[in-house]
Formats: sequence, structure tokens, C-alpha cells
Amino acid sequence: MFSSISLVAFALTLVGPKAVSAHGFVHSYLIGETNYTAWLPFTDPYESPVPNRIERKIPDDGPVLDVTIPDIACNKGGETGVKASANVAAGDKIVFDWVNWPADHMGPVSTYMASCNGECQNFDVSGAKWFKIDAAGYSNGKWAATQLIDNGFKWTSTVPSELKAGEYLVRHEIVALHSTGQPQFYPGCAQVKVTGGGSKVPSGSDLVSLPGLYNGVQWPDIWDDTFKTFAAPGPSVAFSGSSSGSDDSDSGSAPSSSHASSSSPTATSSAGSHSASSTHVNTSAATSTQQSASSSAVSHASSVVSSSKSTSTGRCSAKKRRGMVKRHVSHHAKRHH
Repeated sequence: MFSSISLVAFALTLVGPKAVSAHGFVHSYLIGETNYTAWLPFTDPYESPVPNRIERKIPDDGPVLDVTIPDIACNKGGETGVKASANVAAGDKIVFDWVNWPADHMGPVSTYMASCNGECQNFDVSGAKWFKIDAAGYSNGKWAATQLIDNGFKWTSTVPSELKAGEYLVRHEIVALHSTGQPQFYPGCAQVKVTGGGSKVPSGSDLVSLPGLYNGVQWPDIWDDTFKTFAAPGPSVAFSGSSSGSDDSDSGSAPSSSHASSSSPTATSSAGSHSASSTHVNTSAATSTQQSASSSAVSHASSVVSSSKSTSTGRCSAKKRRGMVKRHVSHHAKRHH
């Protein structure tokens, strides 16, 4: 009789290397001085009791493929609130720690916030109005996602120091552009309680809806030899005094390890080269994030959407383009902090 391990090994030989390739997701948050474990989609659903996290649930490490559906806001399942939230002082940093990110999945990175207009646990994300606190696209020969990899799979954003106290969603996302014309979206949302003496709220021109943010965006062909630059989509960064992002920000000042961009989503050409470059904690006390998330050994059919609507679902398929074989890079074999 075959052992269960033998059966798994045999199954993996049938599905091939694409099944063990992985994308990524945020597996912990450093908010101020406190670590919070994120929702771990491959382990948390099977725990008893199911852990209480600050992050809204995500189904797995796969992308959202259609920018016209509610999942684009906080991922599938993220429309529903959770009971926990993290305290953060206005002006403090939030470090998003990804369990992994494949080097060929280059694209922009962004962080948005939205007021819950009360308690986030009762807030349906479909009514959210989002404002950008940082974002970056492609500049100085490097994609924002590559910078995130270079920073140890971490991205740092700063809560605007002027922001009025209250409960907010924090939405962090990577958009992968490796499959030309078919961007992949990897959003996740955490719930926070902003404290401090700030009194400002974003202006109407700073606010966007999801779906809606990506309507009409012309995503670039990142493998085009003439591709040179791309600014992250969306409005300007809210509040001129705030700063977030990484060392190669598109706009604004850039502390530690992330980027900021406030320009419109346009791509320009000229000869250039590229570098290859999601939910809650106990309401009473945060838990340390010394957990590792395992990736699934399940692969999906390939295909993603253009910025209007997807025509198929699934994950990435290996393909050769311009003489290059693009491969997933699995960096997250049991990363521990």
C-alpha cells in the first residue's frame, strides 16, 4: 500500500513544476513596535479555534483577475470584517512582510487606506472610499516589486501624521505584469485603529472606489525593449506631509523600504533595460508573527485580465518571451523571523 507521502510525491510528478511554484501574500505586519500575524490561508482555516487576525481573510496566494468585481478591493472574502484590529499612531510605520514574491512578477506596489466610518468589523468594503498613502511603479531601472524583494520581501508605508483618529482599512497590493495584457492583482486588507491628534481627512479628489481605480489603465508590456517608465495608477498621495515607500520612490519622500508615486498611470518609451527584479489579531493583545506559511501544491489554469475585465481564471503558466524563460522563484521555504 502506498503511503500518503508517496501519493503526494506521485501527484506532484504528474502536475509538474508549475504546481510547486508560488506567488505570495503578506504573512505578518509590523505596526509601530508590534508584530501581528496576518491571515495564513493554508493553515489558519484548519486551526481549532480559528485564529483571530487583524487581516481580512484571503483564499490563497493566487491573484484577483477581474478589476470590475468586488474582490479587487480586499481579495475574495475580504468584503467581510473581522473582530480584531491593530492600534497605530498617526505618523507610525506599517511594514508589510510578504512570505514570498517571484522575481519575474514585476509591477507596481501600492498602499491605500479607507475610513470604516465606525467599527471596521461591521464595515462592508463595497462602500469604501480609498486614499493613497504610497505607491510606486517603474523608475530608475527597477520595478517596485523588485525593490520589495530586495528589501527582504518587505514594504514600509507611513500612516499620514495629519490623519484624523478612527478605524480604517489598510489595503496593500502588488500588481504583477509578467503576462503582457493580463495583469494580476494581489490585494489584502488589514483593520487598524488610528490614534493621535490629527484632524484631517482626505479631500474628495484624493478618494477612489474599488472597483473603479483601474478603469482605463493602460498596463505596459514590461518585456518591450523600448519600455522605460511607468507611474503607479491612481490619485496623488493624500496629505502632502506624509511619506512612505522605498528608496526609489516615484514621488514624495521615502523612508526605509517602500515607494511613493503620485503621477498618472502612463508608460513612456525609449531604449532602456529592466531589473528583474492578507487578516486580524486578538483585540486584547497582539501575537508575535513567528509563523511560517506554506504554499499550496495546487496549480491553476493560467490567465489573467486586462485592466477592464478577465476572460479566464487561474494562475500563471510558464511561457517563453523574447528568448527568456520566465520562472517562478520560490523563496519562502519556511521563512522564520
